[in-house]
Amino acid sequence: MATLLSSPLVLPDTFEVVEETRYAGKYLFRPLEPGYGVTVGNALRRVLLSSIEGYAIATLKVPGILHEFSAIPGVIEDVVDIILNLKQVALRPLVEEAPSRIFVDIRGQEVFTAKDLAAAATAYEVANPDLVLMHLDPSAVVQMELGVARGRGYRLAEENKILLKDTLSLHEIVLDTSFSPVVRVVPRVETMLYREKADYEQLLLEIETKGNVTPREALQSATRILLDHFSRLLSGEGNGSGVPTSFRASPSGPDPAVLRLLQTPLADMELSLTATAFNSLRNGGILRLIDLVQLTPKDLEKYRGIGRETVDKIENALKRLGLSLGMDVTPYKALLS
Repeated sequence: MATLLSSPLVLPDTFEVVEETRYAGKYLFRPLEPGYGVTVGNALRRVLLSSIEGYAIATLKVPGILHEFSAIPGVIEDVVDIILNLKQVALRPLVEEAPSRIFVDIRGQEVFTAKDLAAAATAYEVANPDLVLMHLDPSAVVQMELGVARGRGYRLAEENKILLKDTLSLHEIVLDTSFSPVVRVVPRVETMLYREKADYEQLLLEIETKGNVTPREALQSATRILLDHFSRLLSGEGNGSGVPTSFRASPSGPDPAVLRLLQTPLADMELSLTATAFNSLRNGGILRLIDLVQLTPKDLEKYRGIGRETVDKIENALKRLGLSLGMDVTPYKALLS
């Protein structure tokens, strides 16, 4: 046997909350092997900035206003300025099935803020209530209908128009949307003395959010996303055959990683579904991935808002996960029933 000259990799044994508020947090992670501070910090930063879901105002409709280059009678700001302000509203749902529409009736106010918007949107909490949305003449009466959407990252108005085409009404203005609740992430790597060596590292992770998600919640979500990716590598899924190895007959029984994957709600998946298609599936009891993969393409086309093009998109999304339509998930149904 060869002489062993290496010791086991050092794993962090400390997670310390240095500072934490609703909007900002600093977290210390140590000790780390040399080079692991950048490896872990950059991975978390990438996921935190791009992959944490949030809610944003995606559409605006004001009676009598035909486009964003209009002016609302009695309002100082034009519609373009109001849209820029609405894009900054940080929403957090207070109920599981928060409505996708908010109706606002403004009367007798000189200043309309996000706090006033929260009073009209009782199913949502507004994390930045002091944000001024518009200034008005006290005699002005303004009615607005706002559409709320859930998503990740930043999406242009043109993309939103395509995704919302089945739900848009006449003269409804579609906004660019910044869904990400995370504003800034700064990973700071410092050397530290550990086991009488000064080349070990510690990672200080600074996270700033809009307040609709706390820094701790964002960090937990990012960690789970990375764990889900790595667990698929460990389980050997996506081996080029188009069928995960864990769906085949195995003497060890169902794979826990696949079991977790099949429990994923459709609302958490990037399936490029329109609101009509999503609601049609939900009303039909198709709520999780395990419900979806049991359907054949012909089964899917029976649902409202789902045609051949949508089926192709769903199949491509499932293929990236190592899944396909029409799969036999019998071993997992009993565990998830």
